[in-house]
Amino acid sequence: MDQLSAEQRETLRALLTAKIDELRTDIASLEEAVKPIAPDCAIGRLSRMEAINSKSVNEELLRGARRRLQLVERALQRADHPQFGLCTRCGRPIPFGRLEIMPESTRCAGCT
Repeated sequence: MDQLSAEQRETLRALLTAKIDELRTDIASLEEAVKPIAPDCAIGRLSRMEAINSKSVNEELLRGARRRLQLVERALQRADHPQFGLCTRCGRPIPFGRLEIMPESTRCAGCT
């Protein structure tokens, strides 16, 4: 029940590889942004509170990027499997357009 053509699979592999590179770059940048803020940093009280708040936001973004990286890496591993592109819940094909936007998708829009 291989519903994706070889060309579509190759397109998805390229998208997944590019997304992995993008996420790794984002993660490296976010890891830099979440480094501890030195207490002796002379940035003023309000600026320091803003920096702490920004650090919290960046920590959540970092967690999300790491989760997404795992999903995308798993999707790349499954890309050659005949079941890749089929909904894990209902078994119907996931539309190629959805896979182009979210290549790590394992469910169709109706089952999400």
